[in-house]
Amino acid sequence: MNKKFLLVIVLVFVYLSLTGCWDQRLLKNGRLVFASSFDLIDGKTIQSTAIIRDFKNGTPTNVIIQGKGNTIRETRMIMDRKISGNFEPSKNRVFLLGEELAKKDIYQFLDIFYRDPNSSISAKIAVVDGKGEEILNKISEKNILIAEFLIELIASSEASTASPKHNVQSICTVMFDEGKDFAIPLIKLNDENEVELEGTGIFHNKSLVDTLNVQESTLFLIMANQKAKIARLATKVESDKKLNINNFITYNISKAKSKLKIVSDSPSNIQIEIDVKADISVVEYPEDQLTDKKKLKELNNEISKKLTEEAENLIKKIQLANSDLFGIGRELIAYHPKTWEKVNWEELYPRITITPSIEVDIVGHGIIN
Repeated sequence: MNKKFLLVIVLVFVYLSLTGCWDQRLLKNGRLVFASSFDLIDGKTIQSTAIIRDFKNGTPTNVIIQGKGNTIRETRMIMDRKISGNFEPSKNRVFLLGEELAKKDIYQFLDIFYRDPNSSISAKIAVVDGKGEEILNKISEKNILIAEFLIELIASSEASTASPKHNVQSICTVMFDEGKDFAIPLIKLNDENEVELEGTGIFHNKSLVDTLNVQESTLFLIMANQKAKIARLATKVESDKKLNINNFITYNISKAKSKLKIVSDSPSNIQIEIDVKADISVVEYPEDQLTDKKKLKELNNEISKKLTEEAENLIKKIQLANSDLFGIGRELIAYHPKTWEKVNWEELYPRITITPSIEVDIVGHGIIN
């Protein structure tokens, strides 16, 4: 009798577990969104553009849908009324922010994604030089559907140390960190109407304040100890060669270590040093002579000098934009709290002294001896 009663209890529990009340979202009833862009029209109206995945004769195709409204949610409601089935953004893989919208407080536009449990907060996010809809309206790029192309483009830029690794979730905590700012990939349509990575957009107080080109972005990431699998740079080491190609050396950074040090924490005289030591491997240098120790030393010194100069210009640029990409404020909060309490970081950061030093050592010459 006890065994039968126990069996009944177990069966009832299983039944209740399987038929209990919870939200159910059947993908077969939804129109899956794979990419979205948000643009600001007339300074106040939001225009959302979404790429919906469809299939025609078994082949995946893209369908574009747009909606204008006062909020992201309102634009979604409008787009939902334009399609059969349910507008389903939970599988969204990439978000594009138009330039004008990104110059505002982007959190007010992203708020919906942090509140809605069905949002794809692991999706990649990028800023567009121009309007995001211009990118998505291409439907495809080089025979690849535009959503896949954008994902591969961003993944490739992250792997080659051309842009930082970020998604919708990872930028959220940084947006509210008063001692650190962030950067995300910058994409544009070039003169040939091709989609390409232009560099990174840098932010301060949740707003786009300036941009870095690819060379500057790579240098920043190396200085910030965020080197990915590959990091490649080209430096002008000569100026008197007839062929311009002979004035340059291209190299991979095989290993790099950066150290940020607060030399002085006086509120009236904050001084920062960023020291980088890197091993590099030459991948292109038509002049050769890399087996000559004297020439090798000259190249090491020249590359180190040029990279340090580029780092100085980079720091001036981000300080002028008031973007604390290196998280110096975060270092003060953590290790010099008394100094932090005495300063107005918003006003002081552009005026502090940041001194970079980059030292390279050629350890690889390629397969040519």
